[in-house]
Amino acid sequence: MLLKFIRKHLDIDLLRISLVFAFIYTLLFNSAVIIHRFEYYNISVWRAVLELGKDSIYIYLSLFILFLGLTIHRLVFVIGALFLFVTGAIASYYLYLFKISPTKEVMEAFFCSDVNEIYELVSAKLVIWLIFSLFVCVYTIRHFNIQNAKLLVTKLLSAICLLLTINSVIAPHYKVLNNYFPIQYLHNSFLFFSNGLNPSSRIDIHQQFAFADNSPEDLIAVLVIGESARFDHFGINGYERNTTPRLKDISNLFSFQAQSCSNVTHISVPCLLSRHSSSNFINVMKERSFLSILTHLGFNTSWIGTQSLTKYLKTLSNTTIYDDVDFVMIPGGSTLLKMNDHDGLMLPYIDNIVNKNPKPGKQFLVIHTSGSHWNYTSRYPKKFNHFTPDCNYVGNVDFRKADPSSCSPEGLINTYDNSILYTDFFLSHLIDLLKDKTAFLIYVSDHGESLGERGRYCHGGISTPEQTTIPFIVWASDKLHVARPGAVRAIQSHAGKEINHDYVFHTVFDCLGISSEIIDKKLSLCELAD
Repeated sequence: MLLKFIRKHLDIDLLRISLVFAFIYTLLFNSAVIIHRFEYYNISVWRAVLELGKDSIYIYLSLFILFLGLTIHRLVFVIGALFLFVTGAIASYYLYLFKISPTKEVMEAFFCSDVNEIYELVSAKLVIWLIFSLFVCVYTIRHFNIQNAKLLVTKLLSAICLLLTINSVIAPHYKVLNNYFPIQYLHNSFLFFSNGLNPSSRIDIHQQFAFADNSPEDLIAVLVIGESARFDHFGINGYERNTTPRLKDISNLFSFQAQSCSNVTHISVPCLLSRHSSSNFINVMKERSFLSILTHLGFNTSWIGTQSLTKYLKTLSNTTIYDDVDFVMIPGGSTLLKMNDHDGLMLPYIDNIVNKNPKPGKQFLVIHTSGSHWNYTSRYPKKFNHFTPDCNYVGNVDFRKADPSSCSPEGLINTYDNSILYTDFFLSHLIDLLKDKTAFLIYVSDHGESLGERGRYCHGGISTPEQTTIPFIVWASDKLHVARPGAVRAIQSHAGKEINHDYVFHTVFDCLGISSEIIDKKLSLCELAD
């Protein structure tokens, strides 16, 4: 009876097509998820197989419902299938090769990336995988010659399945679905775009709390935000290679091991510029950064960077951290800098800001570097290719450089270390611009980087020690030492102490000589250690 009903009221061909596409999608793209999850099951192989087998059944059924929903119209199915196979190929590629899953944070980072960043992450392997996936999709569509549903029951069933799929994307009722493709990256994409549609005003901290500014009138403070720098690859931190030959000879310079708020930029940068800790990130995005306080107190505040992170640094009110300072020079917002410029190209402009600023008074400068972001070879001039062999690729096709797994382990580390060597050059020249001033500088990386440990590369996804253990460097000029002798002694007293991004806010304000009830002296390096 059931078979007769199905044959009479349902389009069997569309059911068959949906079953086949669900199987192919699961095999091609969710196999990477299954392999990834299997590595993290701390149970017997048999129990892991049973657990993943159960997940596979859920996923296959959900994909069947998804593809059946797309059969509501032939054009909807063709466009939907092509979209799912392209996005599934991209998601599975980065999960399988780099262990980066499309979490909420990773999808936010993806949508906030510019064309240059995306280009650097496109590799020959990815292109081949995309072409193969599209070929399988197109071939299967043509093989089954998909047509519009003819029977009313099939049309109603397709509509119901489509609504169920949309509901799963918006609010997955089964947690298992949010761990597999495509629901994982579709749901996290929805969260990103839906948050952008619900703006709220940012809180001005200086209107809620009192700040007393006792800083020297000629003070210059600089915060350098590094990119993807690892604590253990700096020579001054005990690394076997001398990747910091210039910094090691600079006096009044102190280096600390620190933990980052996150392993992605769009979370860690707002976090380190906030009075809130990483565990209270929602409040980080509700308040203006501490730069707004300094601007309000009369500091000449500037931001210069080789990264253009307007999308990254948007807050819930659709404004950016750049709005908290007086002057901004970033790629896209200025014709003087373009994406992928070496950090050293900022030095002449920094010199103008520091030494030729037409506005007299105290200065606070944020410098956002490209540091050691992949592609590492693009981060430094050829003359800094000191550690060899570096990452060599077959042929001269640039996009091959976008795949760190294509590089030998030795070449990858050599190339990364060359980028640290260039950071050493940049920071030492920056300090040279400040050495005759009443000045201090803080360098802290936004996050670290994986260099093949446990099969992981770059950053994002599941947090690892390599991606969160970062350098935190503080330098003070001789004139600052005279003006505030206790500050340098206090910084030195914290030697060997492991700190984190929470220290940035409290250290900056305490070292500047600004007092307030919200400054926690226990999180300030300018306060003597217990």
